[in-house]
Amino acid sequence: MKKLQLTPIQRKSENTISLINIVFLMLIFFLIAGQLAPPMDSEVDLIDSTETDPVPPPDALVAREDGSLHYRGNPITVEAYLANAPGSDASETSGETSQGSTPSNIPVRLVADKDMAAKTLVDIVGQLQSAGAGKVTVVTMRSQ
Repeated sequence: MKKLQLTPIQRKSENTISLINIVFLMLIFFLIAGQLAPPMDSEVDLIDSTETDPVPPPDALVAREDGSLHYRGNPITVEAYLANAPGSDASETSGETSQGSTPSNIPVRLVADKDMAAKTLVDIVGQLQSAGAGKVTVVTMRSQ
């Protein structure tokens, strides 16, 4: 029986030094490039907008403290809002979908009164989702 001599498999060593050099050069580049931007004029004071009144989104559904829903100042129901909601196919046609049902997966922006009970807000969101609304976003005001 003849034995074959096996040569050990040589693995090619990974050279990470070149990768480290590239990352280091990129770091130096961004440090220098960040300092090349001209500084803002020191004589200019930026406008402060903390004193302005917040403007709600124009197509948002408004929930008042008592739980009543309003759209553009008029009282409305969940079903009527979803049937004529901006972005729905029904709002561009006669007010009904082609199947005669409420449109589904319509994103809703909800502006809620801060004095509204949390249970009432959760109930309104539940009504919207069960009626076919998609993502319901509650619009809030950023605190100063």
